[in-house]
Amino acid sequence: MKLKLQMAILLGVFSMNVHAYNYITCPNNANMDFWGGHPTFDYGDNLSSTEKNRINTAFSRLTAFSDSSISIANQNDTSYSLGNGQNEIYRDLSVGTAQCAYYYSYSGSSCWVTEADIRFGDEPWTTNDDSTHWPYGNAGRSITGTAVHEGGHCVGMGHTNNLYNMMGEDFTHVTRNSSSTYYGPGEDLSDGLIDLHGKRSATDSYRDVGATVWRYSYADGPYSRHKPGRLLDPADNSELPKVGSYLGQNMYQVVAGENVRMEITLENNGEKNTESVPTGFYLSTNDYISSYDRLLATVNYTLGRGSPYETTRTVTIPADVTPGNYFLGVYVDHQGDIPEVTTANNVAYYPIQVIAQPDLVTINPAVNDATLTPGQAFTFSATVKNQGVSNSTSTTLRYYRSTNSFISTADTEIGTDYVAALAPGGTSPESISLNAPATDGTWWIGACVDSVAGETNTVNQCSAGVQITVTSPDLVTQNPAASKTSLTPGESFTFSATVKNQGTRSSAASTLRYYRSTNSIISTADTEIGTDYVAALTPGGTSPENISLNAPATDGTWWIGACVDAVANESNTGNQCSTGVQITVATPYYTVGGTLSGLASGNTVVLQNNGGDDLSLSANGSFTFGTALADGSSYSVTVLTQPTSPNQVCAVSNGSGTVSGANVTDVSVVCTTVGYHIGG
Repeated sequence: MKLKLQMAILLGVFSMNVHAYNYITCPNNANMDFWGGHPTFDYGDNLSSTEKNRINTAFSRLTAFSDSSISIANQNDTSYSLGNGQNEIYRDLSVGTAQCAYYYSYSGSSCWVTEADIRFGDEPWTTNDDSTHWPYGNAGRSITGTAVHEGGHCVGMGHTNNLYNMMGEDFTHVTRNSSSTYYGPGEDLSDGLIDLHGKRSATDSYRDVGATVWRYSYADGPYSRHKPGRLLDPADNSELPKVGSYLGQNMYQVVAGENVRMEITLENNGEKNTESVPTGFYLSTNDYISSYDRLLATVNYTLGRGSPYETTRTVTIPADVTPGNYFLGVYVDHQGDIPEVTTANNVAYYPIQVIAQPDLVTINPAVNDATLTPGQAFTFSATVKNQGVSNSTSTTLRYYRSTNSFISTADTEIGTDYVAALAPGGTSPESISLNAPATDGTWWIGACVDSVAGETNTVNQCSAGVQITVTSPDLVTQNPAASKTSLTPGESFTFSATVKNQGTRSSAASTLRYYRSTNSIISTADTEIGTDYVAALTPGGTSPENISLNAPATDGTWWIGACVDAVANESNTGNQCSTGVQITVATPYYTVGGTLSGLASGNTVVLQNNGGDDLSLSANGSFTFGTALADGSSYSVTVLTQPTSPNQVCAVSNGSGTVSGANVTDVSVVCTTVGYHIGG
């Protein structure tokens, strides 16, 4: 025997039936027994009374057709948590959306659940049945629809990902009449519960059929994703033009007298294995579809219980319909022939706009080049079509440039074309040569045709916008640096800088020019001292460059920088130069000195360097002349005055030479006493 916790969003072990639905199974492949399909739960006290009522409604709809039920014992449980041995329904913000979590045991060929918990997570839940919530509005997610889905798990059903169904994406398993939405189990879930637990009655008393304009889109892991249906042109199955929306649903434009193909999904949700369902297609002046509306067509559908029936139906919009907004609806069991559990899910509709005649529209906008340089010539084309049923007079097509994709006459007009009179269905292809804006950016080009006499629908004159992008290179010189900034005359050093293309288009190859300036502002008027080749650069690309230079021959302060040559179509040619890097050139000076020895006590000797800079010395030891000499200067140390008390002769060795990058310290002055011979 084993114990394991599973969560609804992690369900992955299912056994496949011949239908699309899936049961939750144990590792021993036995169907997991959720109390024979009759679990009892406690409500956590952190659910509102309205939320509890909506969950009750969801469970009632879920189990309406099978021998299953979900009961509530405690309305205000305060001890809710996972693993406490109680079945509970409560809010838990640690859960992303919602989960049916459960503990189970299995042994041999049996598998049974010991605890189940439905947790509603961190979503903007709504209890409303209007059209302000998902998938029609942004006011939250229906707790009713998600409760049907999670309740399905807690009576044994897994996810389904290969058809339109409630155990996939629950918030789009929906239909509505007027603005009221309805979430129910749907055909696949009901079929699975009946096959798992049996029918609710032995006489097929609990019957239900439904209609929606939603349908299957694709599999997303274990979930099915759904998409709204479309209105199509039967001639080529292309989608009809959309002209805005109504309560979160696309509004389609149709012409009086036109054939329209509707995408619809029909479901047999009840006990009866097969239903023969008279279905009406209606045109209504409001969003509540009823049998009192204008009947366009009737079809008798045979719906087996198993998989939703996704189909299409072509109807004709009457030619005598006054232009305006209408609702094209499908009404399954429109005569009430079937004693249904509910009729709240029998209707679905498409909002439509019926247009007048003549009716000029601007279609097929296009450019021959959508990526341009500033000022580049390009061609914009569009077609004016009379989609009405009577002739139009001649008119004018106006071209516009916009900062967004919605073209209107409030945008910048950039040209016009004459449009001749058009018969019904007639077209007039037009084009114009234009120039891109002078600056980088993104724009949209479109056209609007002037309305003509007799045209009552004047809100569809403009084409969609065609995006153009204007791009150009923009070269700048960055990160200037010198390997040394304190230099001696003529000393070599390295200067480096980086060329960057900060534009939005690749640049051509260019030249980087190096300059010496007497101030910190580098420009091409300064003294050019070298060049480097710069390869082509992609947007954001860089090219590090450097050059070996020599300092000026004279002392002083200069600034070194670089400027990159502008390239074709460059958007900004005022930012080509780097800042200047200051260098200081100074000639070094060094002292001349040495050592005096042999000088008698009390004596004084006077030395000179280069015939001057007299230096009087009265003691032996090191000495230094007071005047320093520039590097490379000659020096010559001599004795100006010999010592006399007593008489001495001082001799200089290493006394002459050239200063070479260091102080001279090796001059030697040695004094000796002069002796006298006395004879007689």
